Amino acid sequence: MLVSYNFWLINLIHDRTSSVPLPLCQPELTVLLIGEGLMAHFSKERLAGLSRSVIAFALASGAFATSTEVVAQDDVIVVTARKIEENIQDVPVAITAFSGEALENAGLTEFADIALLTPNFDVRPNGATGALFADLTIRGQSSGFLTLNADQAVGININGAPITRGTSLFTNLFDVERIEVLKGPQGTLFGKNTTGGVVNVVTTAPDTASFGGYAEFTVGSFDRTDAELVVNVPLSTNVAAVRLGAALTHRDGFGEGGSGLDTLTGRQLADDDEMFFRGSVLVAPGPSFSIRLNADYHEIDESTSIFRSLRSAGGGFLALESTNPDFYVGNDFRVEAPFAVSDELNINATVELEIGNATATSITSYRDQSSDTLVQSAPSTAVRLGQDSDLFAQELRLAGSTQDDRLVWKIGAFYSEEKGVDIDRLIGFGLDSSTEAENETWSVFTQNTFQVAPGVRLTGGVRYTDEKRRVASLVTAAENEASFDGWSWLGSIDYQPNDPLLLYASVSRGFRSGAIDQDNISTIVQPEFVTNYEIGFKSDLFGRLARLNAALFYSDYTDIQRTAFDPDSPIPVTVLRNAAEATIWGFEAELQLAPAEGLSFGGTLGYTNSEFDEFLDQDAAGNIIDRSEEPIGGPEWQFSLNARYETDLSDNLRLGLQANYFYIGEEELAGPSLAAILRPGEAVVDDYGLLNAQIDLEILDFGGDFGGAEIALFGSNILDKEYFTSGIALGLFGGISNRLVGEPRQWGIRVTKEF
Repeated sequence: MLVSYNFWLINLIHDRTSSVPLPLCQPELTVLLIGEGLMAHFSKERLAGLSRSVIAFALASGAFATSTEVVAQDDVIVVTARKIEENIQDVPVAITAFSGEALENAGLTEFADIALLTPNFDVRPNGATGALFADLTIRGQSSGFLTLNADQAVGININGAPITRGTSLFTNLFDVERIEVLKGPQGTLFGKNTTGGVVNVVTTAPDTASFGGYAEFTVGSFDRTDAELVVNVPLSTNVAAVRLGAALTHRDGFGEGGSGLDTLTGRQLADDDEMFFRGSVLVAPGPSFSIRLNADYHEIDESTSIFRSLRSAGGGFLALESTNPDFYVGNDFRVEAPFAVSDELNINATVELEIGNATATSITSYRDQSSDTLVQSAPSTAVRLGQDSDLFAQELRLAGSTQDDRLVWKIGAFYSEEKGVDIDRLIGFGLDSSTEAENETWSVFTQNTFQVAPGVRLTGGVRYTDEKRRVASLVTAAENEASFDGWSWLGSIDYQPNDPLLLYASVSRGFRSGAIDQDNISTIVQPEFVTNYEIGFKSDLFGRLARLNAALFYSDYTDIQRTAFDPDSPIPVTVLRNAAEATIWGFEAELQLAPAEGLSFGGTLGYTNSEFDEFLDQDAAGNIIDRSEEPIGGPEWQFSLNARYETDLSDNLRLGLQANYFYIGEEELAGPSLAAILRPGEAVVDDYGLLNAQIDLEILDFGGDFGGAEIALFGSNILDKEYFTSGIALGLFGGISNRLVGEPRQWGIRVTKEF
């Protein structure tokens, strides 16, 4: 952002360095060895160690479930990762996918919660803005910038429409059919700013066959009261239908504002109040033509997260240490209470028309969003952040197959226009870096898969993108324009020696678009590029009673966009620039087991090693700091375990028991150069683990026309772990280090009635 002291939105270098002890074994499975040649960057000893760790985890881990809780003989998880419907086990891309039901059973209700179930994926609050802004990290690449002058490294799509800014991601999941997390560069099909990966969200479509829906009500800790109502109405049987829904969320804050040992404001922090309305219309008069129109409106009105300062700076004038022993007392110093509000409107329409052996698809979308937040760090200062923007996007695709379906092809074009304003004011210093911006993008692409032999497929794709940017200050007369272009491409081979096993290798390249520095508008920053090498396998084992998917990856990361201090400024100001090069490598694995009827286990494991190859930075005084070999971002270790058991108590009662454990490794907020001036522990956010559990009882039929219902008792963080979700550490004014507090133990009862 504009001022370096405005640390709430500065994206610093981070990584997690704690390790998970894993049992080693010498398994007979050899599929992981297919990558020895491709992964020649590693020593054979290191690769063998990683391979043994992945397989040992797969054979010894306890529990996890993604899209389904049971891997059955006829189980098929359909995804649209390549913009066509495919069985997830047939797609040569590292994907984690799950249904809304699986997330609910795991006790997860927010979009950001999917990171707990996905290896090498992390979602955290961006500074102290709470639910309003989020940082997404996939395989060490952080989404980064939320302002309109720059772009993110992780793409988000809802029903095929792009969401360019990571606002409102800590909000409830509502009537979601499935979520897909694609890892690695996805630039060929999804365009720029997807070098880390893409998150696809698909909401439930209208059903033209029958009337239905559900009502759900939840009560819980901190006076939580949530209500959802969804109704599906056929307008013409098997031709048209409409699906309407509403969700209201309320929870009192679990924290209180204050400062020091004795001063409390009595104001709640970390409360949750949301309204969500969604409507969808589907018209499908025949198998060759359909139109689906989606619209939703989402409103948030709440305080910011609990923000604690680990030390004072400037005698408490710039930062004031949080000394209250109550972990849930956060910074609140001023007459005006901290707050975070936003509203957004999304409209998109998808039209599909079959033309011979090809299908033409048009996706038109519009998004209007605004946000405003006030964050406090010390009695003298506060930061006012806001954004008001709209986005129009249009994608056209033509896809089909030929040569007896051996060649599957697609071509397309994309256009988007985004414009709006970013408000960034440091209250107390009279500093204002607010700007307006316009971004215009167009691209053309193609991706094709050819079966060269039985079980062997080659895939190739390429995309060209051209973009224009304009940024102008709302305070001065400064203005600048820039144009960028770039190529994304993909090449992969996959081999299916038998139906339950898929082996694949790929190399892909993507880029994040260039930017104009918001603080120094005369500065133009060039695009960054990532080339990713990956090998993996997907397998169904033991008569499809187990599913094991794993991948190894290695990425070259160049022209990385980072913020750094401007030594020529009379006050500590940050500038955006192309900082350095980096290397990222790691592995991930997912396991599902169904050893007996009604019983399922599973787990996920992710490891990412990411560090700068060469990076000479400067501090606020202009001194050169060598940050080479420092971590660049993302968790180093993550894992999750899950177990679920279902049994019939009678012909009319079905009992379900579920437990989930999630582990997030240590996060480094600053490298050695900064850690040297901070106190021990101030340069990292400690690792933490969370345990959730649920007991659900399904009553199949109450008799008469009432039907059945489900009652669930659930708990999150049931061990009542006190932990920090993220933090910021800066070397300003002798060192400033701050933390955001995670949520305490909570209980709830959820009643769901389908009709």
